[in-house]
This record gives sequence, structure tokens and C-alpha cells, in this order.
Amino acid sequence: MKKSLIRLVIAVLLGVIVLTIGWPYVKMEFASSAHYTEQEKREYEFYTPELLKNMPRISTQYAFDFSNVSGPEAHVFTLTFYNVTETKAIRDYLTSSGYKLQKSCDVEADCWRNPMTTDVVTVANLLSEKGTFVQVYRSPYNEPLADDRR
Repeated sequence: MKKSLIRLVIAVLLGVIVLTIGWPYVKMEFASSAHYTEQEKREYEFYTPELLKNMPRISTQYAFDFSNVSGPEAHVFTLTFYNVTETKAIRDYLTSSGYKLQKSCDVEADCWRNPMTTDVVTVANLLSEKGTFVQVYRSPYNEPLADDRR
């Protein structure tokens, strides 16, 4: 009887430890949105796609956002740079990463596509303040890469 009680206590303790360590990741997996910086390592590593991790930092002031738009099927990842509007380094990076500027865009911005992904990358200046954002819209329902490239 003592052995089974000890096993039960050990099992409960192990369960509590696993839950304590894993809970932040469970919360992030089901989050509808997040605002974070590169210094918040757990969120940065979990939410940020490689494209944004490798994006040139055109300003010293920047932040990241994540949004789960329509359930688990569509995600939006945003990197916002403050106090800057010049996007040449971003355009050059996207071109070198295989993205092509599209002739048309659903929003008032530059849209970029890569035939290797279904992601739509949007680059635009903020209207309300001096800044620029790069947004990755990821959904399995995105249309294939358009032939109307510039």
C-alpha cells in the first residue's frame, strides 16, 4: 500500500511539473493574439516565422504581433518598425528570398508572393504615425501565386 501511495505521489508531482513547464506553450498555441518584442524569447521563437526573424531591422524601435484571424486556419504575423518609412532594405530582402512584387494587392500596400509558399507578404507605411510594417498572412486558402507579377 505504501508503494502504491508513493507511486501516486510521484506521478502527481511529475504531472504538476510537466503542466507547469508546458502550460505557457499550451496558452500560446490557443492564443488569439499576441504583442511581443524580440527580447521576449519564448513568444519570439514560438510565433515569429523565419521570414520575419531574418528581416533586416530598418529601425532600432520595432515590435511583433500575432493574430489568429479566423480560427486555426489563418494567421497574421506582423513586424512593425517605428520612426522609419524607407523600405528598400525590406524590398531587397524579399527579392533575395524569392518573393516577387505583385501587380495588384487587396489592400493599399505592396504585396509580395513566393511560389514556394502560400503566404502573402504585405509591406506598407503606417498612416497614423511614422513607421512601416511587414505582414505575413498565412492561410491554406490563399490563392496560388498570381501570374500578374511586375
